[in-house]
Amino acid sequence: MLYPDHNLLQAYAQAQAALERIEERRRLSPVRQPWRTRCLIAERQTMAQMDGRALDDLDVQINARGRVSPSAFDLSFARDSIGASISLDALMRDAPALLTWLGKGHGRSLHDRTVGDIYLAIERWQQDVRALPPSPPLLQSAEVARLWRHHAPLGRDDLVASLLIGDRWGPGRWDGSAGGLTAMGLERSHAPWRVAQDDQLPLLWLKAIARGAQAQLDLEMRLRGYAKRAMQHVAQRRRPGKLQAVLLLAMGRPRITSRQVADALDLTSAGAIKLLTIATESGLLIEQSGQASYRSYAIPVSLSTTPLPSSPRHSEWLEDEFSFSGAEIEGSPEAS
Repeated sequence: MLYPDHNLLQAYAQAQAALERIEERRRLSPVRQPWRTRCLIAERQTMAQMDGRALDDLDVQINARGRVSPSAFDLSFARDSIGASISLDALMRDAPALLTWLGKGHGRSLHDRTVGDIYLAIERWQQDVRALPPSPPLLQSAEVARLWRHHAPLGRDDLVASLLIGDRWGPGRWDGSAGGLTAMGLERSHAPWRVAQDDQLPLLWLKAIARGAQAQLDLEMRLRGYAKRAMQHVAQRRRPGKLQAVLLLAMGRPRITSRQVADALDLTSAGAIKLLTIATESGLLIEQSGQASYRSYAIPVSLSTTPLPSSPRHSEWLEDEFSFSGAEIEGSPEAS
């Protein structure tokens, strides 16, 4: 199916380019580990908001390797699906695997709908998706999501499920989304995408992909700016010790405590407190709350996913002016 509309073609090109820039930064960014963790938190928060639930950035679990997983305080529908993998073939042919991926398998609540009814609705959705005319995945993902909402197999939670499925069909093919990138863009657009019809939805969807991707790229820029300043300070110290590692740890978490620092870097409690005090007195961390060993600290940078006033030139994404490679904590921050 051809879409000759210039606005649609331009929106597709912008969405594709933004996803490719994310993949590039996932490989080259000196702050790629804490950035990935921050993106996973942002995607979880956005999907929880789409589910009508508030999720504080402290209500997620981040282990010593930077892996992000749902906590007991995350009651949103998407908590088990963000970062979880499912093949495109399973989406189209394996209803039990699809339900499990959506957190509805193994006898979990199905809201008074029988498994047979749900499977039948999923099969109808799959048939309609297979009948769609050939189209690039980013464009077709909008229709895939709309068809899920049309059939509403779950009877509840279908809005969030459609976003997860549409994201997996499109942006999820790139290393830029754990399931919530498109939702990040839709949430920020305030556009009437839920009731959009005909050619309106593809355009809104593509713009949302580009907007969600840009929000993640802006996060990376903020972290890079902080890291540059932090590295300059560390380089000026005669005996920096593990200060660099402490700052990297703080970059990947909403807040850190001396206990977390001690556990992650194999330090005594006194040693961790001393490093946090040095970082705070240097203006590299801000004390948040608590007393003694229960105090928490955060980097003095706004890490909301509100877009920056203007986007940098593409060439700027390639300039690594500093490196945190020596302090990288072992392991990947991918969701477990």
